[in-house]
Amino acid sequence: MTSLPAPPTSAAISLEALLAEDLLRGTLVAGADATGRLVGWCLPGGPGTACAVEAHDIRGAAVFYPRTHFEAHATDLLARLHAHDAAAVLVWADAPASVDGHRNLPLARAALDLADDLGIPVLLLPHHATFRETSQLIATKVLAQATHVLEYGSRVHRALGDVFARGAGLAALTEAMARISGAEVLVLNRSGDLLAQTGTDRAGEATSSQVTAIVEQLTDRGFLEDGPTAAEVVTIELDGVTRHLVVARVLVAATRYGLLVVVEPDQPVAGHELAQHRVMAEQGVSLAGSELLRQQSVREAEERARNDFVHALLHNRFTDQFELAARAEHYRFPLDGRFAVLIVSSPDVRPDDAMGRQRAVDVARAARRDGTTPGSLALSALIGSMIVVVKQVPAARRDDPEQETVALRSFADQVLKLASRRLGDGVRVTFGRAAEGASGVAQSYREARTAEALARRVGTSAVTTYQDLRVFAALQDAAASRAGIEFAREILAPLQDSDGQTGNLEAVALAYIAESGNLNATARRLHLHRNTMLYKLERTSRALHMDIRTSEAQFMVWLAHHLLALREVTAQLDDELAPPH
Repeated sequence: MTSLPAPPTSAAISLEALLAEDLLRGTLVAGADATGRLVGWCLPGGPGTACAVEAHDIRGAAVFYPRTHFEAHATDLLARLHAHDAAAVLVWADAPASVDGHRNLPLARAALDLADDLGIPVLLLPHHATFRETSQLIATKVLAQATHVLEYGSRVHRALGDVFARGAGLAALTEAMARISGAEVLVLNRSGDLLAQTGTDRAGEATSSQVTAIVEQLTDRGFLEDGPTAAEVVTIELDGVTRHLVVARVLVAATRYGLLVVVEPDQPVAGHELAQHRVMAEQGVSLAGSELLRQQSVREAEERARNDFVHALLHNRFTDQFELAARAEHYRFPLDGRFAVLIVSSPDVRPDDAMGRQRAVDVARAARRDGTTPGSLALSALIGSMIVVVKQVPAARRDDPEQETVALRSFADQVLKLASRRLGDGVRVTFGRAAEGASGVAQSYREARTAEALARRVGTSAVTTYQDLRVFAALQDAAASRAGIEFAREILAPLQDSDGQTGNLEAVALAYIAESGNLNATARRLHLHRNTMLYKLERTSRALHMDIRTSEAQFMVWLAHHLLALREVTAQLDDELAPPH
């Protein structure tokens, strides 16, 4: 994707347009490839003037030199003008041809070649094109251009302002911009999600895959990050066709809210049209930003209420059945439905990281949208550092637990993909079994939390269900009993007390068990030499008073570790989920 030269704005006009004027027609002698550069004003150069080249404000200026002075210092002047990004060099024949015939001769070839290499247009002006005449022409054209742009911008703003004042919303605003421009208009939020899309008969409507490609290319270019406020014209490759986009960041009080994108038709687009659409985009972003700010305020209020409802569901905390029924009716939550709870966790979501939490909120919204199909409601909320999704299971799968789990795992895979795109690596999705009604939500949430906590301790795949850890369900009673905990502590205490440079002996024993008793694999896993590994295993066996290489000893260590892990998780959940006193 490449950037195009910016079209004419209220503060500059293209050199190409100036060359069409009688005073400057036919004067270009070098730098023909750079005539698209913008000229904002004319500055005097040469002896007897302020040294314009040494100033730091000549970007976009045409610098005017008498021919005698320019020819004497051409190489040095061109190099410095290039370094300061001057728009053009105007070389004036300071003596009439009738007085000095050589004034009609071309400039030195070396100077012209250098100007071509540097990309600086050089104009050789006749004697009557004085600084006064030339600077007056440039100023007049720039002011005329500014007046034209301001008038056009005023008309566009008035038309869009009428739509905004009626409170018709973002869709109506983009529809108005599409009618004005004759092109398709997209509005994206700061995460790249499509908020509004409007096409015309001329432009057609971009398909979802094309919109995705546009978002990906703009993301790669950095448009979803902080940047300049002015609209930019870029080109992209869309389905093998080069398309022009006018892209403007939607900002309110220096806070980024998204992008406004004008997708030009797949046909040659005139520069004048691009300039008009750029002005329209710059006028439209302020109104789009106000509308997005209003929508965000409403959405945040709705999300706070929804989060409260989801939080109450997860903990089954309602004053009475009447409160539950009233709030369920508001969110169209079927009390006789069957639900499962999914938990999305990521190390990048922390209470002290505002940006990470905002990305997590965006994931919760996306999961809610992706999970809502006819007869299958999805509620989501950010609770602490976890994204919680309450997913309704279709009634057709109620009598087939295996298919129910397959469908939930498929949805969990979708949630994992969209969360990974926004939160990066390390995302984990766990979910509990589906259960009936509001009380079933609390039951599934406890299972999902149990699976999430255990998955971090024992190491599982990125998507894990409580049923994948059903061995823990079988150990639940033992972990809650005094005898079970005493057994676990008796086995593990000697290992936990044997600290060393590479960790305690419990970690050595668990790694050895995880590698199915393979000595070399365990050494590689712990980054130890094979002889050191043998020594560690020997110390482990002495601490256990049994040979760790036997299956009986390995099973006892494995069982003790899992009992303690389950006991810790259960105690934490009991403290969190217990009703308030």
